[in-house]
Amino acid sequence: MRPWKPPAARATGALLLLCILPQLMVWLSGQGAGQALAFSAGLVPARLTGHVVAPGALPPLATLVSHIFIHGGFAHLFMNMVFLAWVGRHCEWLIGPARLILLFLLGGIIGGLVQTISSPASMVPVVGASGGVSAVFGTYALLYARAGEAPATILGLELSGELVRALRYAALFVGLQLLVAVAFNTPGGPGIAIWAHIGGFLAGLLFGLPYVWSREARDFER
Repeated sequence: MRPWKPPAARATGALLLLCILPQLMVWLSGQGAGQALAFSAGLVPARLTGHVVAPGALPPLATLVSHIFIHGGFAHLFMNMVFLAWVGRHCEWLIGPARLILLFLLGGIIGGLVQTISSPASMVPVVGASGGVSAVFGTYALLYARAGEAPATILGLELSGELVRALRYAALFVGLQLLVAVAFNTPGGPGIAIWAHIGGFLAGLLFGLPYVWSREARDFER
């Protein structure tokens, strides 16, 4: 009997490459290139909401996607890529490469929109794959969770065990992100786009729920 060999995680590898290449180009371009790229292709909430117009920059709607692949330095890139390499390949094995890319992009876009809603007049560029990575992690948490949850009734609504588990993960992740914001988002500093993380993670939970429900239904039929 041949040992199980995991399939190649090509979509995860492609996403890693798409995030790494812009940072390498910035590094080769010299000082100031990163800041210029952040303002021209990063997500600036004030541009997206129409408070500010920046001639020569990418169209504001396009930055909902472009900001995902730009990072604020190699340390920022490294943290996101390590996490993406870890959870991305596992999700790709279950949901497939096309759905993984869709999940990653949806997480980044929704995370960017939530961050914009939280500070619509901000001129600080939002950059990084954190929203997309958080979405992949949200789906990963649901698909690979070992402990089940009992169904519950909240405000007269019957909630399945899977939905209770998703809500528990959401509460834990949001609480952790708010603690990070208190610790690191100091006045006058660049800060961390906490709401992009939260928006992406919640998108990942919603994306993963149908897969969990279908898996539970198959197990019940057996």
